[in-house]
Amino acid sequence: MLFALLLSASLALTLFSCEKDEDYYSLGDVWISMGFIDQANEGSFSIRLDNGDTLVPVSNAVPYFKTENNQRIMVNYTILDEVNQSTKKFYVKVNNLYEILYKDIIELTALNNDSIGNDPVHIVDIWKSGSILNVEFSFLGGGITHYINLAKPAENSVGQSEPIELELRHNARNDPFQYQLRSIVSFDLKSIEIIGRDSIQFKVISTDYGGNKHTFSSTYKY
Repeated sequence: MLFALLLSASLALTLFSCEKDEDYYSLGDVWISMGFIDQANEGSFSIRLDNGDTLVPVSNAVPYFKTENNQRIMVNYTILDEVNQSTKKFYVKVNNLYEILYKDIIELTALNNDSIGNDPVHIVDIWKSGSILNVEFSFLGGGITHYINLAKPAENSVGQSEPIELELRHNARNDPFQYQLRSIVSFDLKSIEIIGRDSIQFKVISTDYGGNKHTFSSTYKY
């Protein structure tokens, strides 16, 4: 399922590392990163960023945002200080939290080929962070929830030649083209790993609103 998340210009995907500037952190500085919630108990959590850093919230401007363990999120935050002078763990003020759709790669078969849709979608940006493939994309709609999936043809199994071919599939569910919307989805790449290997080549194919096919090629190292 896809949650129609309209990203403002101020939240364009500019992802920062947590670096100190001249031995102090400014309350006017803002970072935007992606990661996962580590839920200790209700109302208490930390955030594991994709770059390996850990954020420990000591102030939260969005207490109404319900967090869950291992929830994929984008966080807007201000660094307050290091935890015990660590360069990888930081006390922060959370300015905002946004849930990011997180999905497994599915197998494309004759039975689900129609239901997962074949509607156009425009990839704005695509990048890897460890075992995760992130896709920022735009689409037309506005009335109902759309579906987005990354599918691997059933015949594209272990032992076949590389690159592994993956299809970004969009089901608009007959939603009228009212607005241009933008969202982000993250996919777990672990299902394309091959035992005994430490890397695999893959490509992602998508079709835009002009009927043009686009290919993103990369190597997943694990």
